[in-house]
Amino acid sequence: MSDFRTRNQRVTNDVGHIELLEVSNPSFSESMYICNDVQDFVSRGISYIGLPFGFTLPDDVSGQAPRMRLAMDNVGRGVSDELERRQPGTTTMAKLIIVPRDQPDVHQHVYWLPMTSVSISGASAQATCSVDELMRRSACLQIANPHTLPGVF
Repeated sequence: MSDFRTRNQRVTNDVGHIELLEVSNPSFSESMYICNDVQDFVSRGISYIGLPFGFTLPDDVSGQAPRMRLAMDNVGRGVSDELERRQPGTTTMAKLIIVPRDQPDVHQHVYWLPMTSVSISGASAQATCSVDELMRRSACLQIANPHTLPGVF
């Protein structure tokens, strides 16, 4: 069993862990690097901005894909500026990384979360994390028809 898992299963964990979030989209000027803390954090040479965020786990509802909600603070950090740059048809990906505080360069767990339906209010930004949009997308981005391939028809 790894040292990370052993410490997390104890009653008292002296070191703890931290959640890092990398939000990327082709229309962003650069990826957003956020850590779930009140102070900035550096991992693998990348500086993560200290910005509290949290997840609301999906409800177990039959007939629809599970959707998890991501909420993050939006006070004076420029989060809304980047999220408003999202272009239609692009996929915003959030990469959740769990690292121990004493070994910031060791990524213990990495989860990829596609983000859909981003909403921004004065104090917070919220997004739905679900693979539903990716699963409903056409497998072929360009379909052969007389307009796209006139020589075939």
